[in-house]
Amino acid sequence: MDATHGDFVLHVNSDTRSRSQRGYDRLAAMYQSIERIAFGSQLQRARVALVDELPAWDRLLLFGDGDGRLLERLCELPRALGEERRLNETQSHPSPRWRITSVDHSAAMLGRQRARVEAIGAIERVEFVQGDARGFVPEANAYDVVVVPFFLDCFGRGELEENLPCWLSGLRVGGVLYHVDFQIPESRWQRPRAKFLLWAMHRFFRWQTGLQNRELVPVDDMLRQCGLQKVSERVGGKGIIASELWRRESASPSVRVTP
Repeated sequence: MDATHGDFVLHVNSDTRSRSQRGYDRLAAMYQSIERIAFGSQLQRARVALVDELPAWDRLLLFGDGDGRLLERLCELPRALGEERRLNETQSHPSPRWRITSVDHSAAMLGRQRARVEAIGAIERVEFVQGDARGFVPEANAYDVVVVPFFLDCFGRGELEENLPCWLSGLRVGGVLYHVDFQIPESRWQRPRAKFLLWAMHRFFRWQTGLQNRELVPVDDMLRQCGLQKVSERVGGKGIIASELWRRESASPSVRVTP
């Protein structure tokens, strides 16, 4: 696995890795267009829905942001770039040394991320890490915010039970997980539509990238077991998309530092 400022060891089947990387590399140039055809602007609205509610941060870890639209927004945040607006906040301010680590499987996606942040003059603030997230072990208790936008739905229950505690081991006590993903609505009128859209989406990505997961796995209980509590939520897309903030209340014994 490759990183701009460092490396870490990747343990994953090479055949699966190469097929997935080729698929996402192939989709990178058209990813935003495909998203708009399927969902309009709903996914991007969900990505940024709670960005302004994030606490002030110095280090942020971002998983699977694809072509980098959320990363760009995070780099533009007044609390990150030090504009005067953040002086009115009661929370502690980030240091001038704020940094973002962005982990993505696709070199082409990371290339698009890099172009976005370079265009706004934030390239020196971002570390890009290429590889399968299942091989990524974050520095323990190092991050104020961990962001997972439409990322956890790529994994099955067994993969999440194994890897989610590891990913969250990088989040300090008092830090926040920003979780944006699909969900099955409570309304029985919306559930058939949601299930069909999720089935079609998983089928498309399985065709293009070899995605193994075939269903949406609820993660609320897993997050609570990792010592997190939900503190904010916004639901959109007629109930199918949720943007959530989860605060780490404790360093749960269930959190492991190796996957």
